[in-house]
Amino acid sequence: MSKSKDANAAKAVVEYLNRQNRPYSAIDIFNNLHKEYGKTAIVKVCESLSQSGQIKEKVYGKQKVYVADQGQFPDVDDGEIRDMDARISKLSAQCKEKDEEVRRLDAGNHCSQYVLITM
Repeated sequence: MSKSKDANAAKAVVEYLNRQNRPYSAIDIFNNLHKEYGKTAIVKVCESLSQSGQIKEKVYGKQKVYVADQGQFPDVDDGEIRDMDARISKLSAQCKEKDEEVRRLDAGNHCSQYVLITM
C-alpha cells in the first residue's frame, strides 16, 4: 500500500472513530468503511494510530478494540446533561404521540379500503 493510501486510511479511521465515538474492532472498522481499504491495512493503521496516541486500544483476551481518545472531546457539565435528558424525553413523547396517530390513521384506512373492496 502506498504512503498516500496509508495516510488516507489513517485519516478515515480517525474520522470514523471520532464521529461514532464508540469502540470498534479493526474488522468492524474495515466493514463499516465499506471495505474501501484492505483489512490488513486497517489493522496496521489501527495499531500504528494507537501507538502514536491518536486513538486508544483496549485488549480483551485475543480481541483488540479501538476507540477515539476521549481527551480530545470537551467536558459536558451536569446542567447540559440534564437539558439533553429533558429534550430526549420531550422528543420521545412526541414520537410516541405521532406513532399512535399513524396507527389510528392506518386503522381508519384499512376499514375504508375494506368497504371499497366489498362494494
